[in-house]
Formats: sequence, C-alpha cells, structure tokens
Amino acid sequence: MANAPLSTPLPVETLPIMIGGRTWQITAVHDQVALLAVADQLEHGPYGFLLWDSALALAEQLVAQAEQVRGKRILELGAGVGLPGLVAHSLGASVWQTDHQSSALHLAMLNAQQNGVAGIAHFVADWRTWTHPQSYDLLLGADILYERALYADLTHIFSHNLAPDGRLLLSDPGRPQALDFAAHLEKQGWRIELTMQTVQWAPPSRAAKPVEVTLLSGTRPALAKLDTHVAQTL
Repeated sequence: MANAPLSTPLPVETLPIMIGGRTWQITAVHDQVALLAVADQLEHGPYGFLLWDSALALAEQLVAQAEQVRGKRILELGAGVGLPGLVAHSLGASVWQTDHQSSALHLAMLNAQQNGVAGIAHFVADWRTWTHPQSYDLLLGADILYERALYADLTHIFSHNLAPDGRLLLSDPGRPQALDFAAHLEKQGWRIELTMQTVQWAPPSRAAKPVEVTLLSGTRPALAKLDTHVAQTL
C-alpha cells in the first residue's frame, strides 16, 4: 500500500509515548472532542484516528510477553494508528496491519516512518467482506469488540486466519458485550484468559488518571469449528 497524505482536516498531534523503555513518537488524534468537530467531513466513523487506552495496554502487554512475540507472524486487526503493531515489530515479529479506513492506515504508516520502523505490511480490508487467506501466529486487536453486529465476522477471521497453535490477544475497556463474546468463545471450545492492565497516560488535554483495560488471551479449539453466526446467539 503506497503512502498518501491525509485527505481530511484531522486534528492530529504528535506526542511521545513511553512503551517498554522506548519513547515512541505517535501521530494521532488525542482530543476526542476536536475529532468529533470534524466528524461530518469524514467518509467513515472517526474513531480509528484516536490513540485509545486499549492500544496502550496491548502494546505494554506485548512488551511483557516479548519472548512469545519474537519471530512470530502477527496480524493487527483494526490497526488504526498502529502502536501495538509497531511495538510487536520492534520485538522481532513480522507484522501485518489492516484497517477498513485507508486514512487510518496512512497514520499507521507515518508512525512507522517517524519511528524508524521498516518492513510492516499494510492492507485495507473490511471484516464484513473478508477474503484475506494468510494464517498468523498471533492476532492482535485493540478496542475492536465494540459492536455486536461484527462479532460473526470477527469469529470468521479468528477461525480462518489463526494458525492451529496460534493465539488471540485483544484489549477492551471492559464493555459488557465484549465479556459476553469471550464467554461465547469459551462455549465454542476456545480457552480464554482475562486479565486487567492499568494504563496511566493522557494527552495534555485531559488529566492523567489510571484506566483499567481488559486483556483477552485466547487459543483456538483443536477440532471444533466456531459458529460463524455468533452474533445471533449473543
């Protein structure tokens, strides 16, 4: 995917983020109010341009699991501005990042460039019309469990794109529907582990206070196939 300038007047800022002993310069929208002010000029929903607490927690968790990340093939779903994928690459993984908004991926590419990261692959794809065939050792997603209507599509991706001995690693701000989805995966044979990660970082526009993020780690069932109509049962 070739780099291209942003086509909308996004209120982006470049701010330093400390993850794993390294300072990352991350260009993103850090002020949600300012983003909503230009939302009507955007083709799609604007939230992929924000740096979410869930992305920070996921990036920190990757650092904590560095030995399990090194040398792995990783796909970051709903990559947005791309911080977790950048961190995974710095730990020695081969990384692919995807989002349904090309402008969000342009931010991810910009963040890779300004942090001296080369070699991450990017592609635009919609979960609802997903045809990507490759398999991965680790599927990442920060704050992607927000809409029940997309759970069947995510289940399809998890089932078809995760290697048999691979793992999910997702982060979510503790929405009830995300916890319901985790319970459904368990009923389908997945082994799910939920832990909490505290994040304490904020842009200058808001006070820094601890935020609790739920981390979902999952391994797929060995034999059973997942119900691709998961959304109908939640």
